[in-house]
Amino acid sequence: MAACLALGLFASGGASAAEFAFTSPRGIYTLKVPGTTQANEPVRTYLGIQLLPDPRFIGQVANVSGNAVSFPSLGDHSVLATPVRKYYLQVLTGNGRGFVVDIDQYRTTDIVCSENLTSWLQPGDKVKIRPHPQLLDILGATNRFGLGAGTNADAADNVVVWDPDTQQERVYYFNSTRSRWEENNIVADASGAVFRFPYGFYIVRRTPGTLRIALSGDIGADAILLPVRSAANVFSLPINLSATLNGMVRASGDFSVISGPNAKRSDLLTFEEPTTGLQRGPFYHLSRPNVSGWREVGKNGSSASIEPLDFLSTLILRREGDPGRVFVEGSQAPPAVPRPQLPPDPEPGEQPLTGELPYPRNLPSDLSVMIETSTDLQTWEYCADALPENGKAIFALPPGQRRAFFRIKVWID
Repeated sequence: MAACLALGLFASGGASAAEFAFTSPRGIYTLKVPGTTQANEPVRTYLGIQLLPDPRFIGQVANVSGNAVSFPSLGDHSVLATPVRKYYLQVLTGNGRGFVVDIDQYRTTDIVCSENLTSWLQPGDKVKIRPHPQLLDILGATNRFGLGAGTNADAADNVVVWDPDTQQERVYYFNSTRSRWEENNIVADASGAVFRFPYGFYIVRRTPGTLRIALSGDIGADAILLPVRSAANVFSLPINLSATLNGMVRASGDFSVISGPNAKRSDLLTFEEPTTGLQRGPFYHLSRPNVSGWREVGKNGSSASIEPLDFLSTLILRREGDPGRVFVEGSQAPPAVPRPQLPPDPEPGEQPLTGELPYPRNLPSDLSVMIETSTDLQTWEYCADALPENGKAIFALPPGQRRAFFRIKVWID
């Protein structure tokens, strides 16, 4: 077992007959993206990114000076630099918990971020550095899931992201002539286009038929301070297995939603569920003398605050007031009441999809290895044999729509 631990597996227990170790869980969920039934009526599906690229660094802050921050455990900070990736820093502890900021520069003794950090970070606070997702991470460099291609954006399905630097949407499509992702009106390979976390994105289908896609990655359950602007915002939310409005979105104190005496004077929150395509809400937080709490627009005395949300929902937040930040809490703790299973609802003749996990390198030959799956990160069961293929364990995903977590289990009989 010492050999396993040296390979980056995490000891998780054992029994008299065997000792076990496990890789960190990863999430994979499959969902449907409906197509249009009429060519002149595109269909829009909002998607968040709760399953993220693996962290590049996790550690404590040593010093903060303006936009620069350093870490005592890192040594040469320039080792974090990767020319083809854009990274962000997320604060995990302290008064600035949830703050997300882009990294602009890597120097020998520190890194430089795009905003002043002194209000958000102090020595001793813990942070995480991740790469922003790219278009190829989510949909594959070769259009893995078969979105409708075309010779220009108007003739194809579109992938639309928000660019906070320009305050505009950016539209991408798969070019049928050059067999690559391109941005609208730009003749260049766009497979490395950055999806800026924590913003969401949406897919516009101009082609018929329902597609099933699989989104996968590290479980993003850390709290987030959402950078809200006036008008509509599309955000990815942290994974929260016990997700309710009361337990997820801050409604009082610092970084809370704008509450008001009615919906017109409050932030409006709509949640789009990826596995059903349904929208929940809009909700607002009521604040009147002696009366307060979450309400659903058009419904008096609703139980919105305790109704479970799909923990993979995308948030569409509409604000009419000044820009600010809203704190949203993530959690891997299981819900108090088991969540109902969503119907898989497979499509006739749907294309089979596969999942993949990083396979631990240099495992001794006398170890037994398998893939386990869970829906709550508590109870695990056998999923498939773990057979290495180019450094990954690749396995078939069941048909229809499902949400699940996966890990590799290693043991000595």
